[in-house]
Amino acid sequence: MVHNWNKLEVQATSSGERRQILNGQTQVFDHFEIHATTLKPGKAPHKSHTHQDIEELIIVKEGLIKQTVGKEEKILGPGSVILAMPGDEHGLSNAGTSNATYYIIKWRTNDFSASSNTGQQSSLMLDWKDFDYKKTSKGGRRAVLRQPTIMLDELEMHVTTLNEGMKSHDQHTHADEEIILVLKGEVEELIDNQPYSAEAGSLIFLNADIPHGIRNIGNGPCEYFAIRWIPKTQNN
Repeated sequence: MVHNWNKLEVQATSSGERRQILNGQTQVFDHFEIHATTLKPGKAPHKSHTHQDIEELIIVKEGLIKQTVGKEEKILGPGSVILAMPGDEHGLSNAGTSNATYYIIKWRTNDFSASSNTGQQSSLMLDWKDFDYKKTSKGGRRAVLRQPTIMLDELEMHVTTLNEGMKSHDQHTHADEEIILVLKGEVEELIDNQPYSAEAGSLIFLNADIPHGIRNIGNGPCEYFAIRWIPKTQNN
């Protein structure tokens, strides 16, 4: 399904706004929730906290946030990524003079238990400015991360830039679920031969084994995150 940014319901909060995107289950996750939070300058959504059975991915859409994980602190701008592991205390606030907006993606796999948390995987704070940009024949690519988490054998993220009129590839399928998060421009996602348009800020969720493909239908380059995951097997 395509969740267009301009069609999301906006809920006012004491610190800004909230847009609920997804909340439910997938083939991999027995808990899967995505929302976008907008904070007014100087505001925080809540105090620092921990999740014992949730992995959390934060992606900055606009503005500046101050992110803390344990005793570490960073100021991060648009495109930056935070991955918070179960048991790690974390919190954030708006560090700028204008509104800051970010996405929260939270999940728990079907067979996860607190005893699975060995603490071997660390939380991450990744600055957009550190993602190397490599030109391609269609635009460019930024590798963000590709590594295991406590719940996943692999979490892979990259950012694709497509030049005007270009498509990334023909429709294809894969055994992994996937999220496309549009950062800039306008795209058309073909899902099982059905075209859907999506503007900047929109999120596309793709089930496993569903034919899909994406192309740039806007003026100028478009840019989007592609996020895929492989769960740990029960034998791990």
